[in-house]
Amino acid sequence: MMTAKMPPEKTVVIGQTKVAYYEQGTGETVLLLHGWPQTSYVWRKVFPELAKRYHVVALDLPGLGNSGTPLSYDTKNIATIVNEFAEHLGAEKFHLVGHDVGAWVAAAYALHFGNRLRTVTIMDAGIPGVMPAEVFQPENSAKIWQFYFHAVEELPEFLIQGKEKEYLAWYFSKKSYIKTAIIEKDLKVYYKAYKGKEKMKSGFDYYRAFSESASQNKAVASSIKIPVLAVGGQYAMANQVGVAMQKIATNVKSESIGSCGHYLPEEQPQKVVELIDEHIQSNISR
Repeated sequence: MMTAKMPPEKTVVIGQTKVAYYEQGTGETVLLLHGWPQTSYVWRKVFPELAKRYHVVALDLPGLGNSGTPLSYDTKNIATIVNEFAEHLGAEKFHLVGHDVGAWVAAAYALHFGNRLRTVTIMDAGIPGVMPAEVFQPENSAKIWQFYFHAVEELPEFLIQGKEKEYLAWYFSKKSYIKTAIIEKDLKVYYKAYKGKEKMKSGFDYYRAFSESASQNKAVASSIKIPVLAVGGQYAMANQVGVAMQKIATNVKSESIGSCGHYLPEEQPQKVVELIDEHIQSNISR
Protein backbone atom coordinates (compact mmCIF):
# COMPACT_ATOMS: atom_id res chain seq x y z
CA MET A 1 0.00 0.00 0.00
CA MET A 2 1.27 3.46 -0.90
CA THR A 3 1.99 5.91 1.92
CA ALA A 4 -0.36 8.91 1.84
CA LYS A 5 1.41 11.64 3.76
CA MET A 6 2.90 15.05 3.09
CA PRO A 7 5.98 16.46 4.87
CA PRO A 8 5.69 19.52 7.17
CA GLU A 9 4.66 22.80 5.56
CA LYS A 10 7.23 25.50 4.84
CA THR A 11 6.61 29.09 3.73
CA VAL A 12 8.52 31.77 1.87
CA VAL A 13 7.54 35.22 0.62
CA ILE A 14 8.04 35.59 -3.14
CA GLY A 15 7.65 39.25 -4.09
CA GLN A 16 4.50 40.19 -2.22
CA THR A 17 3.03 36.68 -2.12
CA LYS A 18 3.45 34.11 0.64
CA VAL A 19 4.01 30.66 -0.83
CA ALA A 20 3.31 27.53 1.20
CA TYR A 21 5.24 24.47 0.09
CA TYR A 22 6.28 20.94 1.02
CA GLU A 23 9.73 19.49 0.41
CA GLN A 24 11.41 16.12 0.76
CA GLY A 25 14.07 13.93 -0.83
CA THR A 26 17.30 14.45 -2.74
CA GLY A 27 18.36 14.33 -6.38
CA GLU A 28 16.76 15.91 -9.43
CA THR A 29 14.16 18.50 -8.43
CA VAL A 30 10.53 17.71 -9.26
CA LEU A 31 8.05 20.56 -8.68
CA LEU A 32 4.36 19.65 -8.35
CA LEU A 33 1.47 22.05 -9.02
CA HIS A 34 -2.06 21.10 -7.94
CA GLY A 35 -5.39 22.12 -9.44
CA TRP A 36 -8.84 23.33 -8.36
CA PRO A 37 -10.58 22.68 -5.98
CA GLN A 38 -7.56 21.20 -4.29
CA THR A 39 -4.23 21.98 -2.62
CA SER A 40 -0.85 20.26 -2.47
CA TYR A 41 -2.67 17.60 -0.48
CA VAL A 42 -3.66 16.12 -3.86
CA TRP A 43 -0.10 14.73 -4.09
CA ARG A 44 -0.22 12.89 -0.72
CA LYS A 45 -0.12 9.45 -2.38
CA VAL A 46 2.43 10.40 -5.03
CA PHE A 47 4.81 12.55 -2.99
CA PRO A 48 6.37 9.88 -0.70
CA GLU A 49 7.08 7.55 -3.62
CA LEU A 50 8.73 10.21 -5.77
CA ALA A 51 10.72 11.48 -2.77
CA LYS A 52 12.49 8.11 -2.55
CA ARG A 53 14.30 9.03 -5.76
CA TYR A 54 14.01 12.78 -6.25
CA HIS A 55 14.03 16.13 -4.49
CA VAL A 56 10.27 16.69 -4.55
CA VAL A 57 8.57 20.01 -3.87
CA ALA A 58 4.85 20.75 -3.99
CA LEU A 59 3.56 24.29 -3.62
CA ASP A 60 0.09 25.60 -2.94
CA LEU A 61 -0.80 27.78 -5.92
CA PRO A 62 -0.96 31.51 -5.09
CA GLY A 63 -4.38 32.31 -3.67
CA LEU A 64 -5.10 28.66 -2.87
CA GLY A 65 -4.37 26.41 0.09
CA ASN A 66 -2.11 28.17 2.56
CA SER A 67 -0.48 30.47 0.01
CA GLY A 68 -1.18 34.19 -0.10
CA THR A 69 -3.08 36.14 -2.71
CA PRO A 70 -1.22 37.22 -5.89
CA LEU A 71 -1.71 40.54 -7.67
CA SER A 72 -3.32 38.75 -10.62
CA TYR A 73 -4.33 35.22 -11.54
CA ASP A 74 -3.31 35.05 -15.20
CA THR A 75 -1.01 32.11 -15.73
CA LYS A 76 1.95 34.19 -16.91
CA ASN A 77 1.96 36.04 -13.59
CA ILE A 78 1.55 32.82 -11.60
CA ALA A 79 4.32 31.19 -13.67
CA THR A 80 6.54 34.16 -12.85
CA ILE A 81 5.95 33.57 -9.14
CA VAL A 82 6.76 29.88 -9.66
CA ASN A 83 9.97 30.89 -11.44
CA GLU A 84 11.04 33.09 -8.57
CA PHE A 85 10.16 30.29 -6.18
CA ALA A 86 12.38 27.90 -8.18
CA GLU A 87 15.19 30.42 -7.85
CA HIS A 88 14.61 30.46 -4.10
CA LEU A 89 15.02 26.67 -4.10
CA GLY A 90 18.25 27.02 -6.06
CA ALA A 91 16.84 24.76 -8.78
CA GLU A 92 18.66 25.81 -11.95
CA LYS A 93 17.01 23.01 -13.94
CA PHE A 94 14.05 20.99 -12.78
CA HIS A 95 11.09 18.85 -13.79
CA LEU A 96 7.63 20.45 -13.61
CA VAL A 97 4.38 18.54 -13.11
CA GLY A 98 0.95 20.18 -13.17
CA HIS A 99 -2.58 18.84 -12.78
CA ASP A 100 -5.77 20.71 -13.74
CA VAL A 101 -5.23 24.47 -13.09
CA GLY A 102 -1.69 23.57 -12.04
CA ALA A 103 -1.24 22.24 -15.58
CA TRP A 104 -2.40 25.62 -16.94
CA VAL A 105 0.45 27.17 -14.97
CA ALA A 106 2.92 24.45 -15.96
CA ALA A 107 2.17 24.96 -19.66
CA ALA A 108 2.57 28.72 -19.31
CA TYR A 109 5.83 28.18 -17.44
CA ALA A 110 7.14 25.94 -20.22
CA LEU A 111 6.24 28.60 -22.79
CA HIS A 112 7.77 31.53 -20.91
CA PHE A 113 10.57 29.92 -18.87
CA GLY A 114 11.23 26.67 -20.73
CA ASN A 115 14.99 27.14 -20.47
CA ARG A 116 14.69 26.36 -16.74
CA LEU A 117 13.06 22.97 -17.33
CA ARG A 118 14.31 19.49 -18.10
CA THR A 119 10.81 18.10 -18.62
CA VAL A 120 7.19 19.09 -18.10
CA THR A 121 4.20 16.86 -17.37
CA ILE A 122 0.66 18.10 -18.12
CA MET A 123 -2.11 16.15 -16.43
CA ASP A 124 -5.79 16.18 -17.41
CA ALA A 125 -6.36 19.86 -18.13
CA GLY A 126 -7.76 22.12 -20.80
CA ILE A 127 -4.89 24.53 -21.37
CA PRO A 128 -5.89 28.17 -22.06
CA GLY A 129 -5.39 29.08 -25.70
CA VAL A 130 -4.84 25.46 -26.70
CA MET A 131 -8.24 23.87 -26.18
CA PRO A 132 -10.01 23.60 -29.55
CA ALA A 133 -13.05 25.85 -29.96
CA GLU A 134 -15.27 22.86 -30.69
CA VAL A 135 -14.79 21.69 -27.10
CA PHE A 136 -16.85 24.65 -25.92
CA GLN A 137 -20.09 23.37 -27.35
CA PRO A 138 -23.42 22.66 -25.57
CA GLU A 139 -23.04 18.92 -26.08
CA ASN A 140 -19.89 19.04 -23.93
CA SER A 141 -21.59 20.94 -21.13
CA ALA A 142 -21.01 18.13 -18.61
CA LYS A 143 -17.26 18.64 -18.96
CA ILE A 144 -16.83 22.36 -19.58
CA TRP A 145 -19.70 24.10 -17.77
CA GLN A 146 -17.40 25.21 -14.92
CA PHE A 147 -15.28 27.34 -17.27
CA TYR A 148 -18.34 29.58 -17.67
CA PHE A 149 -19.92 29.35 -14.22
CA HIS A 150 -16.70 29.97 -12.29
CA ALA A 151 -15.81 32.91 -14.52
CA VAL A 152 -18.98 34.88 -13.71
CA GLU A 153 -18.26 37.74 -11.32
CA GLU A 154 -19.61 37.30 -7.76
CA LEU A 155 -22.41 34.85 -8.59
CA PRO A 156 -20.67 31.52 -7.87
CA GLU A 157 -19.39 32.77 -4.50
CA PHE A 158 -22.90 33.97 -3.63
CA LEU A 159 -24.53 30.68 -4.58
CA ILE A 160 -21.95 28.37 -3.01
CA GLN A 161 -21.25 30.22 0.26
CA GLY A 162 -22.39 27.98 3.11
CA LYS A 163 -22.59 25.02 0.72
CA GLU A 164 -18.87 24.66 -0.03
CA LYS A 165 -18.61 21.11 1.30
CA GLU A 166 -21.64 19.93 -0.66
CA TYR A 167 -20.37 21.60 -3.83
CA LEU A 168 -16.91 20.07 -3.54
CA ALA A 169 -18.35 16.63 -2.74
CA TRP A 170 -20.57 16.79 -5.81
CA TYR A 171 -17.65 18.00 -7.93
CA PHE A 172 -15.33 15.18 -6.83
CA SER A 173 -18.04 12.57 -7.31
CA LYS A 174 -18.98 13.72 -10.81
CA LYS A 175 -15.42 14.04 -12.10
CA SER A 176 -13.89 10.90 -10.58
CA TYR A 177 -14.15 7.32 -11.82
CA ILE A 178 -12.83 5.66 -8.65
CA LYS A 179 -15.25 7.05 -6.09
CA THR A 180 -13.21 5.86 -3.10
CA ALA A 181 -10.13 7.85 -4.13
CA ILE A 182 -11.31 10.95 -2.26
CA ILE A 183 -12.95 9.94 1.01
CA GLU A 184 -14.59 11.94 3.79
CA LYS A 185 -11.35 12.88 5.57
CA ASP A 186 -9.92 14.14 2.26
CA LEU A 187 -13.07 16.14 1.55
CA LYS A 188 -12.69 17.81 4.96
CA VAL A 189 -9.16 18.94 4.04
CA TYR A 190 -10.36 20.52 0.81
CA TYR A 191 -13.45 22.00 2.46
CA LYS A 192 -11.29 23.69 5.08
CA ALA A 193 -9.06 25.10 2.33
CA TYR A 194 -11.99 26.56 0.36
CA LYS A 195 -14.48 27.48 3.06
CA GLY A 196 -15.70 31.08 2.81
CA LYS A 197 -16.38 33.60 0.09
CA GLU A 198 -12.79 34.87 -0.22
CA LYS A 199 -11.26 31.40 -0.51
CA MET A 200 -13.74 30.39 -3.19
CA LYS A 201 -13.18 33.68 -5.01
CA SER A 202 -9.44 33.02 -5.26
CA GLY A 203 -10.13 29.74 -7.01
CA PHE A 204 -12.67 31.25 -9.35
CA ASP A 205 -10.28 34.08 -10.21
CA TYR A 206 -8.10 31.58 -12.09
CA TYR A 207 -11.11 30.92 -14.33
CA ARG A 208 -11.84 34.64 -14.63
CA ALA A 209 -8.32 35.11 -15.96
CA PHE A 210 -8.69 32.23 -18.45
CA SER A 211 -9.12 34.45 -21.52
CA GLU A 212 -6.13 36.59 -20.58
CA SER A 213 -4.07 33.46 -19.98
CA ALA A 214 -5.16 32.13 -23.38
CA SER A 215 -4.09 35.36 -25.09
CA GLN A 216 -0.71 35.21 -23.35
CA ASN A 217 -0.12 31.64 -24.48
CA LYS A 218 -1.11 32.42 -28.06
CA ALA A 219 1.24 35.41 -28.12
CA VAL A 220 4.33 33.25 -27.55
CA ALA A 221 5.97 32.86 -30.94
CA SER A 222 8.10 29.80 -30.19
CA SER A 223 6.91 26.31 -29.26
CA ILE A 224 7.91 24.22 -26.25
CA LYS A 225 11.05 22.28 -27.14
CA ILE A 226 11.57 20.31 -23.92
CA PRO A 227 10.06 16.81 -23.54
CA VAL A 228 6.36 16.96 -22.67
CA LEU A 229 4.38 14.16 -21.06
CA ALA A 230 0.65 14.71 -21.60
CA VAL A 231 -1.56 12.49 -19.46
CA GLY A 232 -5.33 12.15 -19.25
CA GLY A 233 -7.73 9.89 -17.41
CA GLN A 234 -9.64 7.35 -19.50
CA TYR A 235 -12.98 8.74 -18.31
CA ALA A 236 -11.85 12.37 -18.40
CA MET A 237 -9.66 13.98 -21.09
CA ALA A 238 -7.78 10.81 -22.07
CA ASN A 239 -5.62 11.44 -25.17
CA GLN A 240 -7.08 14.90 -25.76
CA VAL A 241 -4.35 16.34 -23.53
CA GLY A 242 -1.67 15.10 -25.90
CA VAL A 243 -3.54 16.29 -28.99
CA ALA A 244 -3.80 19.76 -27.48
CA MET A 245 -0.17 19.97 -26.34
CA GLN A 246 1.07 19.05 -29.81
CA LYS A 247 -0.14 22.47 -30.91
CA ILE A 248 2.44 24.24 -28.74
CA ALA A 249 5.16 21.61 -28.25
CA THR A 250 7.42 19.65 -30.58
CA ASN A 251 8.28 16.68 -28.35
CA VAL A 252 5.08 15.24 -26.83
CA LYS A 253 4.43 11.80 -25.40
CA SER A 254 0.74 11.13 -24.80
CA GLU A 255 -0.70 8.70 -22.25
CA SER A 256 -4.22 7.79 -21.12
CA ILE A 257 -4.55 6.12 -17.71
CA GLY A 258 -7.16 3.39 -17.66
CA SER A 259 -9.89 3.12 -15.01
CA CYS A 260 -9.38 6.75 -14.10
CA GLY A 261 -11.36 9.96 -14.05
CA HIS A 262 -10.03 13.49 -13.67
CA TYR A 263 -8.18 13.10 -10.35
CA LEU A 264 -5.17 11.12 -11.56
CA PRO A 265 -2.87 11.56 -8.52
CA GLU A 266 -5.61 10.29 -6.20
CA GLU A 267 -7.35 7.72 -8.39
CA GLN A 268 -4.27 6.07 -9.91
CA PRO A 269 -1.25 7.28 -7.89
CA GLN A 270 0.99 4.29 -8.65
CA LYS A 271 0.54 4.75 -12.39
CA VAL A 272 1.18 8.48 -12.04
CA VAL A 273 4.44 7.79 -10.18
CA GLU A 274 5.50 5.28 -12.83
CA LEU A 275 4.79 7.67 -15.71
CA ILE A 276 6.55 10.62 -14.09
CA ASP A 277 9.56 8.49 -13.15
CA GLU A 278 9.81 7.00 -16.65
CA HIS A 279 9.53 10.47 -18.22
CA ILE A 280 12.27 11.87 -16.01
CA GLN A 281 14.60 8.92 -16.39
CA SER A 282 14.32 8.90 -20.17
CA ASN A 283 15.33 12.57 -20.24
CA ILE A 284 17.67 12.70 -17.24
CA SER A 285 20.69 13.89 -19.20
CA ARG A 286 19.06 17.08 -20.46
